[in-house]
Amino acid sequence: MKHKSSRRTFLQAGLMLPAAELISSHGLEAASQAPGEIVYRTLGKTGLKPSGVGYGLGQYPDPDIIARCIELGVNYFDTGRIYGGGHSERIFGISIKGKRDKVLISTKSGEATREGVLKDIETSLQTLGTDHVDVYLLHGRDTPERAPEEAIEALRTIKKQGKARAIGMSTHDPNNMVDYIIKCNLDVVQTSYSYVIGGVYRDAAIKKLHDAGLGVVAMKPVIGLTNAPREMGPMPEYFNERMLKAYGFTTPPRDFSYQPPLKAGEETGVAALRWVLRNPGISTTVPHHESVHELEMNIRAMTGSYTPADEKLLYVRKEENSPLYCRMCYQCNGQCPKGVPVTDELRFLAYNDFGRSLQQARLSFMELPRETRNIRCSDCSSCVIQCPNGVMVRERLIRAQELLA
Repeated sequence: MKHKSSRRTFLQAGLMLPAAELISSHGLEAASQAPGEIVYRTLGKTGLKPSGVGYGLGQYPDPDIIARCIELGVNYFDTGRIYGGGHSERIFGISIKGKRDKVLISTKSGEATREGVLKDIETSLQTLGTDHVDVYLLHGRDTPERAPEEAIEALRTIKKQGKARAIGMSTHDPNNMVDYIIKCNLDVVQTSYSYVIGGVYRDAAIKKLHDAGLGVVAMKPVIGLTNAPREMGPMPEYFNERMLKAYGFTTPPRDFSYQPPLKAGEETGVAALRWVLRNPGISTTVPHHESVHELEMNIRAMTGSYTPADEKLLYVRKEENSPLYCRMCYQCNGQCPKGVPVTDELRFLAYNDFGRSLQQARLSFMELPRETRNIRCSDCSSCVIQCPNGVMVRERLIRAQELLA
């Protein structure tokens, strides 16, 4: 029978079901033949076997995509305690009810104290509806100071208690963190890695982590290649009034925004994921699929070789976005005399311009100290930062501050 991926059909079928059953009803129809073979890899020394392409759930995951992932055998799902103000975990928990044995769950804590991390894991377990997660990470640690020993010790406690099978951290600056991570004797690292960011800035650190036995998860493997900045679109159908009620929202999520996927970028996503998966040090990837169709396209990256045609396509896309997308090389660190964290603010802007999430961009920006948020690059007639990759730093920072402040 034909697999129905229509959100409209899905919603209509679930109108008379309670919220906890709404998502699982999607799997009642027989799935069509998988669009591509699911290839499983090894997550370092953890013993976990994630699919080469997973699903980065983001702020408000699509239940249709979660259901289709499970039907096809895509098993690695990445979320975080703070994503969507906790709603990302909640939606995912409803979606996997009765299917816990088919998924590997990775979630994260933004806390830095022992007490905060231990509190976060308890909240996550309750929200997800499980007694353990498979991977538990400290979120966004780009300096050792942001991952103090008490937070690392909390991770060890969580693993010892059986509430996580593997522990680690996510980072956008693996070069700065690789030695500290290995010293902490962790299991998993999640880091930004893509054709745009490039092997020149990441390969050595990834190899060192892999050689030390850590599993490496590639995040943002497609971002910066498929989409150019554009205006927001309407709220997606799966977040209509019925679904808001089913998930317990009284109003739409604050600052919810959505950009529909660009159909022209579909093949680019496959090529981008193939490039990442060429690296034997990468255990899995967590792209944010924007539709069931995009998921089914991206699955093809697990089989088939990276071709000259893929290389040409990615090169052209990278050059198109070159003035707009920061490579996170961190060579501009400390150069701004006013103290603007250049790489961070450009990354926050990319969440909106390339990642389609204004909320994530704003929340990240608001985590900066108030005095930093109040700096305006428009007050300077010129910028001391000269990006080696040709990014229009001053223009992009002005856009970030105007949009996100």
